[in-house]
Amino acid sequence: MLPMLLTGLETPQNKAWFILFYEANKTRLYRYALALLHDPTQAEDALQNAWLSCVQHAETFFQVPANKRLAWMRVVVKNAAFSLHNKETRYTALDPDWDLPAQDDSGHRDIVEIIRAMPPQYRSILELKFVLEWSDQAIASHLGLSPGTVRTRIWRGRKLLQETLVEEGYQP
Repeated sequence: MLPMLLTGLETPQNKAWFILFYEANKTRLYRYALALLHDPTQAEDALQNAWLSCVQHAETFFQVPANKRLAWMRVVVKNAAFSLHNKETRYTALDPDWDLPAQDDSGHRDIVEIIRAMPPQYRSILELKFVLEWSDQAIASHLGLSPGTVRTRIWRGRKLLQETLVEEGYQP
């Protein structure tokens, strides 16, 4: 695979220098990636990404003095390892017990039924607000009430609904 990647290096001399650097440091850099990630497969992936990045930015690689290329490459490996680690941790598996069984709702009335059984002054406002999702202003103009009256009735209706739900056995 390395010879295919080396097509980005312009001269045969650059290819030769790069191959020498690769052969001399591949094991050391793999151990470094393994120490960072603690997983051989991820370490190999991170190292492969680092070498690919190095070839893609060959001009930078050759601008770095020869005695500092290993340190530069360690930074490239570290960045590739952290990038891979961040990508892997973004998709963590869910706990198998995350979805708890639904409560047994036998004996509970439907919430809509409870709203419909409320006094008319609260019932119509709560239906418009929470079932049809109308704004307070739209409810006020539809019912011929002031916005303040609508807000008060929504607050009192919600309070009455909460009390009724607790009486019915719903958990707050």
